[in-house]
Amino acid sequence: MFGSSSQPEIEFLPDDDGRAWVADTLQSVVARVGPGATKPHLFSRAKPPRDPDDLFEMMCDVQGQVGQGDVDFGLVDMVDKAPEVPPGFVPLGNPAGQLMHTFRRNDEFVTVVAPTIFRKAELLFAGAARELGRIALAIGGGHHLEPHEYEAEAEIAAITLGMGVWVANGSYVFQNSCCGGGCGIDFRSLRTGLSMPEACFATALDGHRKGLSRRSIAKHLESNQKAALKRSWSFVGKTPELKALGSGAAVGALA
Repeated sequence: MFGSSSQPEIEFLPDDDGRAWVADTLQSVVARVGPGATKPHLFSRAKPPRDPDDLFEMMCDVQGQVGQGDVDFGLVDMVDKAPEVPPGFVPLGNPAGQLMHTFRRNDEFVTVVAPTIFRKAELLFAGAARELGRIALAIGGGHHLEPHEYEAEAEIAAITLGMGVWVANGSYVFQNSCCGGGCGIDFRSLRTGLSMPEACFATALDGHRKGLSRRSIAKHLESNQKAALKRSWSFVGKTPELKALGSGAAVGALA
């Protein structure tokens, strides 16, 4: 576990298989989510949304910048741990273990939000990013991976749309299963997609792809995520196949 005295050295770079999976998935997602994935967006926000109205405004603002401005989108509060959605809406993937999850009815999307997510900003931003990524995938034809990989695929979609900072900072909180104390969130019941090293590796790949600087991304990351981004950024910079988003077979063969 991160921070444990019995494990003084943190491995910030995903293993060969992890790097190959992230690179292939990112390349596949970019081809599907549209023009929003080609623009050098970098979303960051110092002040987190305070309530559902503020969250809705923030998500709509992001949608307007990534090509989802015409999407019929709404937010619904979760009541007694049960998603209260209008008739006919079906979940995009499995909503179990999520503090936010998106449902669809034809061309309409509704994201259900649990009030507890407002207790931890990193989880709120990461959840918003994942659901906006999920909507982008739905518009682009849906998930292309196995069901147990849907959350990670949605998070990579969010990264390609410029929300890598949000995904990376949230992934560390999920991976440690701890909010720092006092938030009252039961992390044992929650599911996430990418590990922190995978999220930072995907963010580094995307940053190279868009011609962003590492410094511009890192200044919005917490210390461990910043170190992981630096490690991945250097690795990608020295690996032409990765900079070009080459094949997973080639990526996996690289040490």
